[in-house]
Amino acid sequence: MAFINYFFPQKIRFPNSKYNQNLVVIDYGTSATLFSENLIESGKIMTHIWGTGLRQLLPGNFSPRSVLLLGLAGGSNATLIRQKYPQAKIVGVDIDPVMIEIGQKYFGLGKIKNLKLVVEDARTFVRRLEADEVFDLVLLDCFIGDKIPPQLENLKFIKNLKDHSRYLLINHLWWRGHQAATLRFMRSLATKFVFTKTHTWTNTIISLV
Repeated sequence: MAFINYFFPQKIRFPNSKYNQNLVVIDYGTSATLFSENLIESGKIMTHIWGTGLRQLLPGNFSPRSVLLLGLAGGSNATLIRQKYPQAKIVGVDIDPVMIEIGQKYFGLGKIKNLKLVVEDARTFVRRLEADEVFDLVLLDCFIGDKIPPQLENLKFIKNLKDHSRYLLINHLWWRGHQAATLRFMRSLATKFVFTKTHTWTNTIISLV
């Protein structure tokens, strides 16, 4: 079946969830891609985007013991972190339980060692953290379709999140009509934070210093 899917990929549609619409998985047998409203949420492209950010924005000798993933979706970023930092304990947070179910069925999410899954709003999760609870690395990758909830771009939220992270990386879109919104967000960030960034063809990864 996997060999056949490579040449004739299987398209699986899912009912709309409370948070995501037009959910589709394209299953190639040996890999899969998850779409929500035509935006890729998990798969090889997301692995490339986050791999570029980790490689270019973190120190070469960086070896995190704890990683927080906000916006887990199917879990491509969790798989990448496990491969790159096998010793790290990972907490993956997503507001949508349907995304986690898809990740477990099609992306091996349930097989990732030292991964704790949390179904919760990112803001609520961050608010509940103890004052001295700090993650070595935090990836913020929260989208509803191709939009980032405005409350997750609020500088107060970003400051709170930064207080709980040694390194904080934020994913933004950089294709078609999304550059203007990303530039506005970076201008807003610049009023309170110092940051660096890197680009792929489609995305910008921002690292708060």
